[in-house]
Amino acid sequence: MFVTSVVLGFGGYSQMAAFVPDLNFTICKQFIATTGLGVGLIGASVVAAEFIGFPVPLMMQFGAIPTGIFAVLMLWLVTGSGVFASGSPTMVQMKRFRRYFLALITLTGFYPVFKVFYDIVPVAYRGGVILVLPIWRFAAKHFIVHATRDLEDIIPESVAFLVDFFSSLFVSVCMSSSGPFYLSFLFISTDLVQILLELRELGANANVLLQIIRQQPGGSTHQQSYTPETTKLLTTILEAIKKPSAFQARSLESVRLWACLPHSLTSKEAEQLINLEASGVYCLQNQSSNDRIKRTPLQTIHRDQKGFKQSASIVPTPNLEHETSPPDAQKKHSAHTNGSRLRAAKSNELVLQGLQLLFHCEYLELVEYVECIIPIVYVVYKSALEMLPNIVYYPGGAGNWGIAQAVNILVLAMLEVVSLVFLHHFLQCKFGFSAMHQLAFVLETHAYLVQVKLLIGILVLIPFELQHLGADFNARVSVVGQPKILFVAKPFESKTEVVSFFLST
Repeated sequence: MFVTSVVLGFGGYSQMAAFVPDLNFTICKQFIATTGLGVGLIGASVVAAEFIGFPVPLMMQFGAIPTGIFAVLMLWLVTGSGVFASGSPTMVQMKRFRRYFLALITLTGFYPVFKVFYDIVPVAYRGGVILVLPIWRFAAKHFIVHATRDLEDIIPESVAFLVDFFSSLFVSVCMSSSGPFYLSFLFISTDLVQILLELRELGANANVLLQIIRQQPGGSTHQQSYTPETTKLLTTILEAIKKPSAFQARSLESVRLWACLPHSLTSKEAEQLINLEASGVYCLQNQSSNDRIKRTPLQTIHRDQKGFKQSASIVPTPNLEHETSPPDAQKKHSAHTNGSRLRAAKSNELVLQGLQLLFHCEYLELVEYVECIIPIVYVVYKSALEMLPNIVYYPGGAGNWGIAQAVNILVLAMLEVVSLVFLHHFLQCKFGFSAMHQLAFVLETHAYLVQVKLLIGILVLIPFELQHLGADFNARVSVVGQPKILFVAKPFESKTEVVSFFLST
């Protein structure tokens, strides 16, 4: 348990360092804070086992309380009290991270409850629970989107690695348990229907975008952007963003240039973003709450390579259009103005629809990635656990895992692999970009955020039914040997063995 606590604590602190770049939370400080957090959590667990009994009921959920206390205490000791001052510049970023992390903890704690609810429902009525799962996913996705409302860049990976991760793990666990074949078929059918609905929505978005691209003016810039066979979506969008005047785009109020979390940029890339921001096409008011800074009309804000903000003067061009002209000239000018406005609106819609399609593709790719690897990880975990002696501490003990259960789950994983390959082929043929490359880009640039969520889910949720963690709800409360032993599955004979368990696991 100590090793698990250290790994999870380091993952949480690394996420904090990414969300709060002004905190100056170095690797060394993270390691010190993580070690103190692990020691404090082990001490609290031993005390709870002494007064409540071992195993402590719902110890993973109970551990969230001392974890929160010791995490804040160690952060205060390592970084100083200035971080928590009301006027601290990091407070806005800390509040944003706290809201995000609380959403993660909430969904992590909700998963065991849903699994217990599924177990207590009679087998004849479990099909209804499976049909409720999409409704739960819909509500959970809206909850995560609300919690990350000012973190647009990480909404796809947050939803995929929180909601869809838990859903995929729940389906894998339920399919591995002994039950009628029609339940496994219902799980696979429900997942297939959801995939088809997502692809249908993506196809509708793609058709709208293709229509907009082919309605663009016939200039050379636009003709080079696509061919009748394959539309180069990324090339077209990059041209429209880098050279808004070529596409007659005047105001992209919904497009934000700067990422909500800082990225490593070269001086050339930072200068290019500064020039785009200076063009006045992109709305400066659509930034996250931590970036909203009062500006004078001659100032704007930019970030250097490390994400720090600096000011640069920008002088707006005066608008000189009020001149007298004959009626015919006014009509021609009005028609020309209306045509320009129409082309500008089409160009704006092109960029917005293209970015929405890329956003949607990123989410679908992450969902398919999660739903591919989670069943495989679960099969490997259960197969290895079946050969270990501590299998007796899990519900059902040994002998409940075999080839049939593994095949059922692997069929589900293969279905997700096929859907990911189909998505890649669809985007490659329609728009000339690779879904695999986009997925790899997200996994690389958001490595800390993605892998930490994956690690938390694997270390916390997969083994949560271990009886020593107090999650065996079917076990009868009994008194054996020690008066404070609550469950009877081979209890420890001394306090020394209890402490050894906490330290070794």
